[in-house]
Amino acid sequence: MKRNLVMFIIVTMLVGICVGCQNDNQSNSEVSDDLTTKQLEKFYPGNITNVDSIEMISGSNGNRKVINNPVEIKEWLEKIRHLVIVPDPKQEESSGVLFHVTLFEKEQEKLYITPTSINHNPIKPNPKLASLMKELYRDEK
Repeated sequence: MKRNLVMFIIVTMLVGICVGCQNDNQSNSEVSDDLTTKQLEKFYPGNITNVDSIEMISGSNGNRKVINNPVEIKEWLEKIRHLVIVPDPKQEESSGVLFHVTLFEKEQEKLYITPTSINHNPIKPNPKLASLMKELYRDEK
């Protein structure tokens, strides 16, 4: 009787360990799919040229600006769409960002960008992206 109980406990522990390892492997493979270095436009679900509104929120003061001018949107997207984005899964939590930028298509949120994240997934800081965000925020009329 005691031997059966010991065997039951051992088998239960082994099954638990195997199930735990299997879940870790699955979540790692899901994350690794998102760890591909690619151009910013490849993160956009669909055609980035269909963006018809951009919302910017300043990380320093919380001011919100909305850009609806199609020419201004097109010019800015042409500047950012080919920037190379490098995911950074080991990035530590940061407190605050320069700007939050959300791209919309027909009032539907399509892509959320900061200089250190895309759709809330950490990326290596991109100084060119940050500079272009500053430019858009400053130039927006």
